[in-house]
Amino acid sequence: MIKITKFLKNSYKKEIDGTGLAVFRIAYAIVLLCEIAQMFYFKALIFDKIPFIDSAEINFGIPIGIWFISVVFILFGAFTRLATIINYLLSLILIGTIGSYEYHVFYAYMGINFLLMFMPISKCLSLDRLFLKLKYSNTTFQYNPSRKVGQIYYFIPLYVAIGLVYFDSIFVKLTAHSWLNGLGVWMPSSFPMMAQFNLSFLLNIEFLMYFLGYLTLILEFIFVFVFYKKKFRLPIFIIGTLLHIGILTTFPIPWFALTFISIYLLMVPVSFWKKIFTAKVKEQDFFFYYDTECPLCVRTKITITHLDWFNKIGFKTVQFDAQDHEKLSKINTNILLDDIHSVDIKGNVYSSVDTYIQVFKRIFYLYPLYLILKIPGIYHIAKKIYSYVAKNRDTERCTEENCGYNPPTIPDNGKVKLLQNYTLDDLKFTFLKTIIFTFTLIQFIIILDSPLVNNFKETIGVNNKIVNSVFHGLKRTTVFVTKPLFGLTTHNVFIDDYHYNGYNHIIALVYKNDKGNEQWLPIIDENGQPSYYNYGTNWRKMSFSTNNPNINSKELNKGVRDFTAFWAHKNNINLNNATFIIKVKKIESTNHWEKDFLSNQISQPWLDGGYVEWKNKEFHSHIKDIEAL
Repeated sequence: MIKITKFLKNSYKKEIDGTGLAVFRIAYAIVLLCEIAQMFYFKALIFDKIPFIDSAEINFGIPIGIWFISVVFILFGAFTRLATIINYLLSLILIGTIGSYEYHVFYAYMGINFLLMFMPISKCLSLDRLFLKLKYSNTTFQYNPSRKVGQIYYFIPLYVAIGLVYFDSIFVKLTAHSWLNGLGVWMPSSFPMMAQFNLSFLLNIEFLMYFLGYLTLILEFIFVFVFYKKKFRLPIFIIGTLLHIGILTTFPIPWFALTFISIYLLMVPVSFWKKIFTAKVKEQDFFFYYDTECPLCVRTKITITHLDWFNKIGFKTVQFDAQDHEKLSKINTNILLDDIHSVDIKGNVYSSVDTYIQVFKRIFYLYPLYLILKIPGIYHIAKKIYSYVAKNRDTERCTEENCGYNPPTIPDNGKVKLLQNYTLDDLKFTFLKTIIFTFTLIQFIIILDSPLVNNFKETIGVNNKIVNSVFHGLKRTTVFVTKPLFGLTTHNVFIDDYHYNGYNHIIALVYKNDKGNEQWLPIIDENGQPSYYNYGTNWRKMSFSTNNPNINSKELNKGVRDFTAFWAHKNNINLNNATFIIKVKKIESTNHWEKDFLSNQISQPWLDGGYVEWKNKEFHSHIKDIEAL
């Protein structure tokens, strides 16, 4: 314990460039925004008692919208601390307590969203950094906040969202036939309702499938022990990223795969990001002229420099550098001082809003603004707004009284004393250390009731009803609290007993109109594979609640009712009188590798599984016994 604490303390004290943490922030926020956008579109399906018929008690569109906005602020690193708090609270409400639509990535979201509240994710590539620069800079001094963060902030998300997850899953997978026999990758990829594409050309390479299956087991077993060691980071990053690219390609859970890839970005050497974001173009082709004695002009220069990651825009002072460009030097000096001017490498001179349009053109992520401002009408409105601001700006010249050197008075938190020998820095480290130890203990308690540990208890003769009841009760109580709060739970992903055994049927829904024409709902396609409604949380709902290895007729009817009601509303189908056909594809389950197994299952015929009707917006089920077909 002392050795671990010393390692964590050294990692906390060791400061490294924070650009990699910012890249993680941006990538993770983009993925989370995609998840939230999907949730917003399907909010009636997820939250209504019956989609668009028996609505939820509140309008979930409002909290989902606020959640989306908070993550946008995180993406840009603006008011980050407040945004991360709102993000966590809303994710706790909207996904932490969700039921039948819950799927594995929700656990990662909860863990990461909790940690984001305490991490310095806005030290680089953020608007918060720009705000600090503007707050403490003046015409004679430009403040550059530190880019350094504690190394521990790179490690914590990797440990909590990947390390603990992988380590826990090993205690489940090592009792599963498919994983023990090298089929852990091949088997889920070979069931049509689980695989979004027919990748038989890869699945038919037997040695590759065994290799990937065992490689996944090895990675998950060693990750928590080696991810923080420098010599292992790059190979672990490459292997882990490629495996999750495989998940992205194969399964209809894109946000799951992309979330883990975004976390893996924290393993990329810091020097790599530093090199990319400090790279300069060989020759600047655009020069922005500003008045060094104008406070607003200086703030504009600071802002553009901050946003111009690759230094494509050069800056020259009106007072000293106008003679560098023949065309610009011909302009009256008073005009240069009254308005913003710029010149490109071809000698074209731009002024007022046209200068900013050229700036947006050269900053890749602001290029959409360049296109928007070029639109007639919008351009003229922007020009009028700019003229109004320019006329009313502070034109007071810089003097010793208003532009003197005033260094920022920013407290060093590491030296702020709370007690005689205990600083704020010590408090922060104690808090982070407590999170790590507590989360580890929680996951250990969960592991104590895992299949592998239960088998071990049985082997040594302590596996009796009393012992099992104690461990199971402890785990159940722990998970009840920790799963919604932090995403700490058991991780039985793609396990035989839960997902494959007995799963010998695929259910598709088809709308039949008054003319007898059939239209497949975009849930399961004619191959028996997921369609575009059937992604992420909806896939979890369709494939493991509505349909599953052992059909529950109540859940089947509820799921069919909800999916048909939602689709009908989106496609203007009147539910006063509508009929949907149930089609069933009987497939095989297997416990060994077979060539062309997926293709053979796709080729199986569709059978009649009955039908459901909507009459006066009431659901009536006439579904056959699927298991008996």
